[in-house]
Amino acid sequence: MSMKRYFFFLLCSMMLVVFSAISCGNEPNKEPDPCVSDPQPGCPNYVDPCEADPQPGCPGYVDPCEADPQPGCPGYVDPCETDPQPGCPNYVDPCEADPQPGCPNYVDPCELDPQPGCPNYVDPCETDPQPGCPGFTDNDAPVLGSSITIGGASYTVSKPLVEKVDDGIWYMNIHLENPAKPLVIHTVRYATGHTGYGIETWVANDSITGKESPGSMVNRYEQSSRRVRMAINGGFYGTEAGGTPISMQAINGLLTFLPQGNFPIIGFDSRNLPYMDSVKLNSRMKIEKTGNERAITSVNGGRWTDFLVLYNSYKGKRTGANQWGIELLCSPVSGQFEQLGNYIGVRCRVERIDTRGNMEIPKGKFVLSGHGLAHSYLNTMQQGDYFTLSVDYFLKTNPDVTSTTVRNIVSGWNIILNRNEIMEYFSTDALESNNNPRTAVGFTTDRKFVYFTVVEGRQDNSVGVTTKELAQVMQYFGATHAINLDGGGSSCMMIDKTLKNSITGGTWQRPVADGIAIIKK
Repeated sequence: MSMKRYFFFLLCSMMLVVFSAISCGNEPNKEPDPCVSDPQPGCPNYVDPCEADPQPGCPGYVDPCEADPQPGCPGYVDPCETDPQPGCPNYVDPCEADPQPGCPNYVDPCELDPQPGCPNYVDPCETDPQPGCPGFTDNDAPVLGSSITIGGASYTVSKPLVEKVDDGIWYMNIHLENPAKPLVIHTVRYATGHTGYGIETWVANDSITGKESPGSMVNRYEQSSRRVRMAINGGFYGTEAGGTPISMQAINGLLTFLPQGNFPIIGFDSRNLPYMDSVKLNSRMKIEKTGNERAITSVNGGRWTDFLVLYNSYKGKRTGANQWGIELLCSPVSGQFEQLGNYIGVRCRVERIDTRGNMEIPKGKFVLSGHGLAHSYLNTMQQGDYFTLSVDYFLKTNPDVTSTTVRNIVSGWNIILNRNEIMEYFSTDALESNNNPRTAVGFTTDRKFVYFTVVEGRQDNSVGVTTKELAQVMQYFGATHAINLDGGGSSCMMIDKTLKNSITGGTWQRPVADGIAIIKK
């Protein structure tokens, strides 16, 4: 092949290659289609995002925070904070906090305890006017019967006297001039609805080991600016023991005496309502460091084998216990012992320990005295130790009535009238069956009235009565419950500073152990 042909052939081959490339679509200079890589409005495959997912800036876009504000929206206010409703975490059901009409648990107070303003309220001042009611006047003087039945016989009442002592307090005096049973009887009726008074008990010179006449007590009270409107002698006492009461005595909730023996009592609460029953001691102490407890056997009584006795200042200056035991001088952590008012759960401290006996009892403090097992119990304590003391008592037939209710108490010999029934257990002992001067306290079943009665005796114009006849006397004046107190030469009634009864043996008042007084507040 010639050189010319060779170059011609080569040129044809190259041109063939170029034309082949062009025919196969290799067009490197052509622009890519934008509808494929980034569809825009006008492209056949374009999808408008405002139609698929409207966002701020889209035509017709509605801000959900404006249509229905939810947590996270600017300016959103939680309705549970402004007005909590059921379902809110801080919601408090008003029916639980303060039930009102319409609540499922609402109880209408007018149904439980009707008060003024209730549709079913009945004003007691209209049905039964009492002191404190508008327009109330205390002119309802006691009405005395013209005759009295004593011992099965009816006697005409002569010289009846009814005098007003003060609002709610009336003095009555009757005579029986029958030769078979001449009597002179004195009674004071007190209406418990009158709250301007306090019925209190007293002990001779503030000590259970002494004696004092009612007249002396009245003078002593008057000197301390306490007006005594009425006073009578109290319970029986042992003359050989210097005037110690034979059984329980309490003043304003403080036990002044409670030995092992137990006689019936007459007591009064803070509203002067009377109670008549027997009393049980319910007193204990508990040592703080050990937790050991022991019952207190008596208050101001004798310390016998294994006894744990509490002595307070009403015992006297000293306990009188022998050296065969242990004694702890104690005091309340706060306050004076005689003035606590409530003796349940009192925290106390041991100040001194002694085994010589007859420990001194300072005012405001008390002594715990133990023998035998009680000695061993107290011996576990040291000076500075603490313990809890509860000195309480309760009524035998009604254990719910305790020292927090019945505050002032004296003991009697026996209950002579109960629910208007004369008790038939009287013995033939001269103390009960003979005619003697008598003192009694009684009250009505509704406890609206309390009666304090003294019957003169051992005199020509008044021979006295038996205890059974005393019950009939109490019935005559209106009592349905009554208790016999100390009588004989002890029987005494004072109105203010005036002795009302004629005392056996003259005008000399026998010193006694205790008594009852109506104090004007």
